[in-house]
Amino acid sequence: MADNTEQRQAINKIDLVGEVKEQKLKFNKDKEGNYINGSLVIKTGEFSEIEIKTYVKEKNKEGKIKKVFETLQKFIDGEYLTLASCKNDEERESVAKVRVFGNKEFVPHFSENIFKAKGTDEVKTRNNIELGFGTVSVDNTLKPEDYKADFEVELFVTSVKEEIKQDESTGRVVVSGWTPVYGGKVIPMEVIVGTIIDDEGEEYDFGDDILTQVEEGMTINVWGEINYKTIITKTKKGGGLGKAKVEEHREYINELIANGAEIQEDEEKEFDMELIKKAKIERDVEIENVKNEESTDKQDSKKGKGMNKGSNSNGSNTTRRERPRF
Repeated sequence: MADNTEQRQAINKIDLVGEVKEQKLKFNKDKEGNYINGSLVIKTGEFSEIEIKTYVKEKNKEGKIKKVFETLQKFIDGEYLTLASCKNDEERESVAKVRVFGNKEFVPHFSENIFKAKGTDEVKTRNNIELGFGTVSVDNTLKPEDYKADFEVELFVTSVKEEIKQDESTGRVVVSGWTPVYGGKVIPMEVIVGTIIDDEGEEYDFGDDILTQVEEGMTINVWGEINYKTIITKTKKGGGLGKAKVEEHREYINELIANGAEIQEDEEKEFDMELIKKAKIERDVEIENVKNEESTDKQDSKKGKGMNKGSNSNGSNTTRRERPRF
């Protein structure tokens, strides 16, 4: 493993395609110029909705207006419609459809927000999706079959275990770890692995492969689908007298579902365990500092300012070197 004093940033990228359900954008200015912040809520499937945070300055280093700034401004001005702004079925057909993507290190990505819950001393953490220096491109030729919410991340693995719900195994595997991000920080990541359909169209127990081949201390690159859903079910109750009562149940799902991965075997590219530990300690200190901060309106206002089937699938054994425990 490389003897580094600073951890390299992990692969951490997101690609979204869908229609815009809602815009929560605001035009602002400061001493450096104009900017737009807030978020877009993008519908990437029947139940799937992804909220992506934005902070985009108006101009680039050459003084030219950024294309993504112009795009976001058109949402604010109402030139691009959202599902929330539609007034009739005719407008519904004209809702803006977008691609959210990036290039090289300038990509939409996961980040972490550490904040104190309003009116309490409880500190919460939440992984957000941020546009960063990525791009939002409107393309109204897109169709529902094109919609997607894909991710790819690298992480230092801290645990690999079967998923247990209500004291029973779900048949899936949970991979937990830390993803190094900008500034030497780390954010917690959790990826779910189960049965997938492989390239030959056959069912493949990807989770079992992960459980037997991935272990604590490894660095892995994993990719798949962002499964953020709100499933609403309505049931009728009674109705023997008068109108039936309609009860609504909401189920919230926030998962990253892997469909491919690769174990990093190059020691020079593995994440350094000691640097991961150091970053985790600094994160713990940050959480404690937030906990000790006085709850004020000003503090609350800052809360928005986050293996393919491949080589080992034939059952062959691979030689593993001994890795240190986290």
